[in-house]
Amino acid sequence: MFFICPRCGYSSVTPVMKCPICGEIMHPEHKWRWSRFRGYDIWSFSPILPDIEARISLGEAWTPLIKSRRLFKDIPVYFKDEGRNPTGSFRDRAAALIVSHAVSLGEKRILLASDGNMGSSIAAYSARAGIRAYVAVPKKTDPEKILLMKAYGAHVKVLDKTIDELLDIIMRKVVEMKAYPGSTSHNPLSIEGLKTIGIEIYLQLGRVPRNIIVPIGSGITLYSIHHGFKEMYERGIISSMPRLIGIESCGNPVYSRIFGIKYDCREEAPPGLMYSDSPVKNKIAKILSRNDVLAVSKKESLRAAKLLARNEGLFVEPSSAVALAGLMKLSDQLRGDTVVILTGHGLKGPRAYSKPSRSRSEISVFPSSTKLMILEKIADNEPIHGYGLWKLLGVKISVQAVYQHLRELEKMGLIKSFVEQGVRKYMLTDKGREVLMTIHRLS
Repeated sequence: MFFICPRCGYSSVTPVMKCPICGEIMHPEHKWRWSRFRGYDIWSFSPILPDIEARISLGEAWTPLIKSRRLFKDIPVYFKDEGRNPTGSFRDRAAALIVSHAVSLGEKRILLASDGNMGSSIAAYSARAGIRAYVAVPKKTDPEKILLMKAYGAHVKVLDKTIDELLDIIMRKVVEMKAYPGSTSHNPLSIEGLKTIGIEIYLQLGRVPRNIIVPIGSGITLYSIHHGFKEMYERGIISSMPRLIGIESCGNPVYSRIFGIKYDCREEAPPGLMYSDSPVKNKIAKILSRNDVLAVSKKESLRAAKLLARNEGLFVEPSSAVALAGLMKLSDQLRGDTVVILTGHGLKGPRAYSKPSRSRSEISVFPSSTKLMILEKIADNEPIHGYGLWKLLGVKISVQAVYQHLRELEKMGLIKSFVEQGVRKYMLTDKGREVLMTIHRLS
């Protein structure tokens, strides 16, 4: 299988997202044949997917399309619940193809940068395939997603950098090490996997919906859904294209800025919507119009998520909730069937929906990623003093922060301290050892 540039004809055996000659988006060469698709996993779409020899699956795709019963009365609204995928997010569709292709090429490791969901997905499918995943994640990534990556056996490096910076770093590493690229923004197979969301919507609804509301960070998901509908349109399967509407966080309104839309917003975007650059940015600017882009606040997103859970029984993560928040602001302007893409389950980022608390009773039994690293270093070097621990961690963190984590771990009952020759040292408690053993068993 080759990756081909549709503009200049450049081809590559290894995945390349943007043509190095003309900058066009590359696509894998494959035949396309419409069929009576039957749902079991993403490989049921093989007639319209690239021909990949290995087929790794965890039962992804064919997520339900659920009609709203209580939130919307005036227009028919459907929720495409991608949280039903194996690791709880839409990224499993892309991971199935990417890992399968890596296995077909005989690759033993995959390198990627991710702010959460793609890292979890690649880690799970790599575990299934028996290859190693190496994931660089921003410091602000949801700890639940980091825990998932580690549970699946991925090598995770948490860095105090933006997702865009990490993508650049990982791409350089991929070239230097001749490794396989697993990042969504680096591998065009992610587009092929995600396009199946649009195909499924058409098959499940029995027609092309008038509107599809998509949360938008890098824009690759929206581009992929458009790509799927475009393939059907060009081959005469459908006679019209849906209107795609991208909803952003007002903390990072990349596409709103392109159309000159300004927001008075000083908040930070949720993980998954923090991209400032994207290989498909120019493509998205052509697919959408000024009226197809809207940014919403964190408050609006959380309100929408709570209404969705309490009225429809669907729980989504913060980066998904922006799509529903956008629809709630636009509903008076829309006509016809409207589909909202819910990209991930709420348990992938639950902390956004609860008030922060420092009380002992509310501290999770499972430590955050930084605390987990500290526990592992203590286990390997106990008893150890705080400064020595800080030297061993090898991450960008202050000594003061290490001591704060130690105090919190002691309150959680996971470590104990004692003074020896005037120096306070730390050891694991039985509870701490039990927690570590549980996490290692999961991995």
